[in-house]
This record gives sequence, structure tokens and C-alpha cells, in this order.
Amino acid sequence: MSINQSLAHGLNILLLYDGSTPFLTVAEISKRLGYSQSKAYRLVRTLTQYDLLKEENGTAQYSLGMNVLRLGLLAKNQFNIAKLAKPYMRELSLRTRETVLLTSVQGTRGIVLERVESEEPVRFSVFQPGATFPLHCGASSKILMAFLPEEEWDYIITKEGLNRYTLNTIVEPELLKAHLRQIRKRGVAFSDQEVERDVRAVAAPILDLNGDLIAGLSIAGPVYRISKRRAVELSKLVSLYAQQISSLLKNEFKWAARGGGKMTQKKRRV
Repeated sequence: MSINQSLAHGLNILLLYDGSTPFLTVAEISKRLGYSQSKAYRLVRTLTQYDLLKEENGTAQYSLGMNVLRLGLLAKNQFNIAKLAKPYMRELSLRTRETVLLTSVQGTRGIVLERVESEEPVRFSVFQPGATFPLHCGASSKILMAFLPEEEWDYIITKEGLNRYTLNTIVEPELLKAHLRQIRKRGVAFSDQEVERDVRAVAAPILDLNGDLIAGLSIAGPVYRISKRRAVELSKLVSLYAQQISSLLKNEFKWAARGGGKMTQKKRRV
């Protein structure tokens, strides 16, 4: 079998499981999918090695493993994170009097999951929830791209291109990669009029238990209110709130992994 065939056959095994079928033996998998028992066993052992399946205490029955739970919760968090993050975003917007955005990756572009708009008469209000945007420019974009695996950067650059929006937009691939590595090292992204003239922004990543990217949290506003010195101060605040949202999601994962069901949100003040 080719690697693609093996992957497809392994996925077929995982998709056999549902609410009415929590446990399966190799013989049952073999019969349901029409695989030989030796082939089914090899696939099951590989899935077990990656903790996608687990053997139930020497019973020869297999159930879904912890990595399936982890992936499922990550997918669930993509839908629930906006609801969980909204109170923090409101508080951050009130403290800074600027617009706060929650963003995530959708394919090779970014997407706005949620927005809390500044109450100031002059405010940043370009992106609505559901809007997509390129990943190579702007704080809310670069924080996402920086925390993706580096091997994905070339694909994104090739697929989307590096369009210039202002004189400050980085459009050279190697310069962008070096810039993204700096962002990942310091854990915060800055944008100085890279997408829109007269707009500055700062952003921090929201990470899961393994340090992988879930979303980005950013603050954006007009340059006359966000000086370069204030941008540094705001970067500390956005990092603090992003860490609190990350902690909330990590606690929810741990709670669910212990079989506790859905966790009730308990907000901590900062």
C-alpha cells in the first residue's frame, strides 16, 4: 500500500467509531471494512502507537485514544473560543479603549472569529467576524503565521502571494520569514501601518496544551492614540489576556480529559 492508501485505511477505522460503537476488536474492524485481519491489526497497532486508539485493559477491544480527544477539543474550541474569549475581549477593550480582534487560520488565510469595537469616536473597524485576510501583514495576521510550522510558510506565500498594501508591508519572502521568527521568539507581533494607513496594532498567540496555535488576540487603533511607546505597553496587556484565554482552554481540555464534561467558565480578573 502507498502511504496515502494506508492513511485512508487508517482513517476508515477511526470513522467506524460512534456513540453506539465505542469499542471494536481487530476481527470486527476486519469484517466491517473488508480488510484482512493481518492488515487490520497492522493499522490498529500504528493508530495505537500514535494514541489515536487504545486497547481496553488487555481485552483485545480498542477505543478512541487521547489524541482523538485532543483533536476533537481543538476543533470544538475553534467554534467555542469566540464565546469563551468575548468577556476577556470586552474587558481588554474597556481598559485600552481600542478595538480588540480574535483571529484564527482558515486554510492559507486568516479569519476574524470575533471583534469588540472601541467606544472611541475614531476607531479601527474594518474587519467584521467572518472576514478573511492575508497572513503576511498586520499584527493579527503575522501572529498566526509566525506560530504555524515553518514548512507551511512557503506554501502560504506561493498560494497567496505577498501583496503590498502600504509602504510598510513586507513583500520579500526571506525578510518575512526572518520577521516571523522574531515574532515567535518574543511572543508578540507589532504592526505599524502595514495594511491600513494610520493604524497600529499589537497581537499575541492563544496556544493549546502542546504550545500549538489556536488563535490570535490583537489590539488595533489609530496611530495618534497608539504611539510606538504605547504599543509596547499594549503588547504586555494583550499577551496577558491571551495567556488567560489559553489557560481557560487548557483547563477545559484537562477537565474533559478527566471525564468531567463541559467546564463552567470562571473568569479571573487581571
